[in-house]
Amino acid sequence: MAGVAAIHGVDNTLRDLTTQAVAGVNPTVGVTVGPLDRDDDRSRLNWFLYRVTPNPAYRNMEPPRTGWRSAYGCPPLALQLHYLLSAHPSGLTQNGEEDQFAHRALGAAMQALHDNGILATGNPVLSSFALPLVEPLRISLEELDVEALTKLWTAATKPIRLGVGYEVSLVVIDATRQHEAGPPVRTPRVAVVPSMGPRLAAVDPVRLSAGGSLLVTATGLTAGTAFFLDADPADPPLPPGAAGWALAPAPAPAPPGRVGLVIPAGLSDLAPGLRVLRAVDTRDGLPFGADLIGVTLVPAVTAPIGSVARGATLVLATAHAAADVEVFLNGARVPAADVDFLSATQVRLVVPAAATPGPGVLVLRAGKVSGPDAPVTVT
Repeated sequence: MAGVAAIHGVDNTLRDLTTQAVAGVNPTVGVTVGPLDRDDDRSRLNWFLYRVTPNPAYRNMEPPRTGWRSAYGCPPLALQLHYLLSAHPSGLTQNGEEDQFAHRALGAAMQALHDNGILATGNPVLSSFALPLVEPLRISLEELDVEALTKLWTAATKPIRLGVGYEVSLVVIDATRQHEAGPPVRTPRVAVVPSMGPRLAAVDPVRLSAGGSLLVTATGLTAGTAFFLDADPADPPLPPGAAGWALAPAPAPAPPGRVGLVIPAGLSDLAPGLRVLRAVDTRDGLPFGADLIGVTLVPAVTAPIGSVARGATLVLATAHAAADVEVFLNGARVPAADVDFLSATQVRLVVPAAATPGPGVLVLRAGKVSGPDAPVTVT
């Protein structure tokens, strides 16, 4: 494959091929490679490389004849070049003609490019800078609408001239990094998979808090099945190497077709909201099956409140509280000024002085989800 001079090689190839094509045009027409804003009064054709795009077929392929069959390694830089071939007339003739000769040269160049649309290794017109080729160099006519042409000439601050677009591919610049293969397999391991892995059908309840238990209806479970709650960005950091927040098996036996799980009380500081409950099965240390289902962590009061006096300040022991926590007493929202978020496990509350005395319920809402009722007696 070619090195960093590959694009230069394509420039030279197009210039030489076009120069040969217009050699018989009278009067003489030159061929240049450069920008559109060049000032030149002579009749000429100009190649302007205005765009470079990746080749979609080769961008992730291995270098031919040197790639690895089992790894991507270091794919080469595979490109497609987009050119504008424009016709620039000379000054006015005695008959008032100026474009006709440039148009004649453009027609001759397009004919030559059409006849030599595929240039294989060994073609004398190919520049040495473009060699070696991965595959024959393909030169194809590319349609450019008036809007695209106008933008090019406007950027060059020059009057628009007749031009045609060409795409050239495949242009490959070899990678300088060398692929280092990983070590061979030292100890082959084969896991006999008895099923497609766990399949979760239902969970009860779907709304719960840390310390609570749930029953999961599932099939395909094995002794190697582990259950996790996926982490949320608002959670504390996961333990190193953990795939999620691990759930513990429930101490009580579950009915047939179900498995009992407990969310450890130590996970009270997880953020509230919808979570993914994931079952992952492993065999001989290799994962071979997984499934998931949704559950919702809701904020809850985790310690009895008992009797509280109107206007009193108390600190609630909570689970899954968040900065947007709200408190409702007997269905009425406690003013935000009387509620302070201390942490996921603590919320300070001033009991409203206008609260109705007697038994009632207190509810937390955070993360757009509400928790269970907590009994309270207002005195």
